Amino acid sequence: MSIAEFQRALADLIASPERCVALREGNADVLADYGMTLRERKRLETMVHHEAMSVNCSLYRVNRLIPVYSVLPHSCRLLGDRLMDELDAFWAASRHATLQYRWESWRFGLWLEERIAARRLPAGPVEDAIRLEMAMFDVQAAQRGGNGGSRRRVVLLRYDPDELLDPTIAAEDLQPLASGVTVVIDATGSQLSVRRVDDTLTGKVA
Repeated sequence: MSIAEFQRALADLIASPERCVALREGNADVLADYGMTLRERKRLETMVHHEAMSVNCSLYRVNRLIPVYSVLPHSCRLLGDRLMDELDAFWAASRHATLQYRWESWRFGLWLEERIAARRLPAGPVEDAIRLEMAMFDVQAAQRGGNGGSRRRVVLLRYDPDELLDPTIAAEDLQPLASGVTVVIDATGSQLSVRRVDDTLTGKVA
């Protein structure tokens, strides 16, 4: 039994409910790229009909969603109905899952920014939310000690940070500021502080 190829095929099926459904419906081409024996193929064809496979697929998706939603809850909220489509596309393009929160959320944030730059996703407050939430996570995850510089970050935003972090305000109700705002994110104390420095944006938003 070619264990490595069988395990690779099984992992790919768990990572893709669409592939499982296709195999259930008799599309043998789903397994065409794997060097398996006929017995191994038949075993997978049987496995995809078992209810446990649906559970495996659900657990896989939950495990990938938790890091993203834990770090980028407001970014996810602001995506609204587009969230699951973007997650599905991201997961399909990036099969190498990791439970390292910053890495998985950073990859999803970068994915969204690239989609926005390519105009496949509308620009708007979600861009600022990604920038703000990643900075908030980074300063809290940074090691304490020294001068505390790594636990403090300055970001430039187009939208009011208080409104971005307010779950009662819908994305369509958020309006960009006339000149933008500089925000200091500080985790040097006992509690995280997100503070506006001024209401004037000079130069390019980073």
